[in-house]
Amino acid sequence: MKSSSIICLHLILLLIAAACGSKSQPEGTSESTRNMLDREMTDASRYVHLKEERIDSLRHLLSPGQDPQRRFDIIQLLISEYEAFKADSALHYVNLNLASPIADEPIVSSRLLLKKADLYSHAGLFPDALALMDSVSPAALPKIDRERYFANYCGLYQYMVEYNTDFDLSLQADYERLRRQYADSIRLTSDSLSLTYAIYVMPELAGEGNPDKALSVLEKNLASYPMGSREYSILASIIAYVHTLRNDRSAYLEYISRSAVSDLRGAVMENMSFRAIATAMYEEGDVERANIFLKKSIADANFYSARMRNAQSLKMLPMIDEAYAARQRELYGRMKVMIVVVSILAVGLTAALYFIRRQYHRLKVANANVARSNSELSQLSEKLRAANSDLEVKNAALNEGNLIKEQYTGLFMGYSATAINALQRYHQSLRLMAAQGVSKAALQKKLESSEFIDSTIKEFYAKFDEAILNIYPDFPDKVNALLRPEERIHLKPGEILNTELRIQALIRIGISENSKIAEFLRCSITTVYTYRSKVRRRAINPDSFEADILLIS
Repeated sequence: MKSSSIICLHLILLLIAAACGSKSQPEGTSESTRNMLDREMTDASRYVHLKEERIDSLRHLLSPGQDPQRRFDIIQLLISEYEAFKADSALHYVNLNLASPIADEPIVSSRLLLKKADLYSHAGLFPDALALMDSVSPAALPKIDRERYFANYCGLYQYMVEYNTDFDLSLQADYERLRRQYADSIRLTSDSLSLTYAIYVMPELAGEGNPDKALSVLEKNLASYPMGSREYSILASIIAYVHTLRNDRSAYLEYISRSAVSDLRGAVMENMSFRAIATAMYEEGDVERANIFLKKSIADANFYSARMRNAQSLKMLPMIDEAYAARQRELYGRMKVMIVVVSILAVGLTAALYFIRRQYHRLKVANANVARSNSELSQLSEKLRAANSDLEVKNAALNEGNLIKEQYTGLFMGYSATAINALQRYHQSLRLMAAQGVSKAALQKKLESSEFIDSTIKEFYAKFDEAILNIYPDFPDKVNALLRPEERIHLKPGEILNTELRIQALIRIGISENSKIAEFLRCSITTVYTYRSKVRRRAINPDSFEADILLIS
């Protein structure tokens, strides 16, 4: 029966593993970057809170009757904080500075109009952005502002190309032509070491067949900015794009993940990194993470008021939602299988308990028959006394064996009853969780936990150790008496038996095959063989050691 119990425990483990399955990790990003992104996702609200605290501290610096230049400078800082965080607020403060007497200066006014047009572009208000851009004369702008002017147009037409993918193809081609035209203007007029040049010209260079040169310039620029800055996020996403031209999937996922981490740390709500990450996770088959990242992308776009980003993310939502729903249905199906498996095991253990009780009853009847035979033998004549004395010795040994069997059987009857109750409680907890409508993630976590199996096995070994010491109270000392003094087994505090002593205990009760001992101890046959060999070599008489173990009483 002991061997059958071990087999049942192995069966439980195999069935749980089969029902729960294994969750594959998406390939591509390095483990450290993937873990970093997951950790930073949990801190997203903290980064937003820090951003809001900075904004609040700047707003508190504004006061009525303030020096116009001082007020203008503070508002410029607020615009900088808001421009990738919340479009409506950024536009509000741009309008405040446009109304300032400082904006009477044409260059200052033009810069504010360029900023406003850029914000309109990010928010998806393309006609408004074009109208503002048309109102600015590039000829009157200093070189650095002309660079911004061309960059605004380049970015605006890029957004219009992306937004019009499902509309008029000829119109989309016109937008792409205009975008290239303004990218060429930046190439001709901008400093080749400037950030604007890297952002708008390097993708063109990569597309023309020079991705390695583009990467060299982009990575040099990336090293100049800390992760969490808007510049780092943009450069990392462009590097990721260039790696797609090189068909380097691993590098693409690495850099788009870095861009996403940077967007989280900088509380950047106008981003494309999370939509890109969601798409990549969907393609890798990790629909749960794809669902998380896509909803993050949609939430950020709504917060920022980015119509274009929202529309792009919403195109993917039905596909990822369906894939995620299919994954949840699969997990629910596995949960039902587990409930059925646990129920079948409970029935099996109940049947095993019935069989044990039946065998115990038969053993009691057999013991009664032996006792009756002994009584009859005691009445034999004087001539049989010598033979009778010998029989009494044998009967004493038999009674001792029967006592051992009674104790051992009673112990494992109690363990079986405990195991059944534990299975019933586990079954009831699963049903209760399902009835209460807990999340699928909680159910999956419950099903994947090994806590139940570990505690059952721990209790099983404790019961076994208790049984051995009940039958052979001085078993550890008697085993040590067979070993050389310097080689004796020392138990740790709180231990009743350890693995070495359990192996000797199994040999003493008649289980000597390595395969059965390995099955009992949940280890390999090689491990059992190694333990037995090492202990035998430590014995006073190695050749007769295991025979001496069988004589322990």
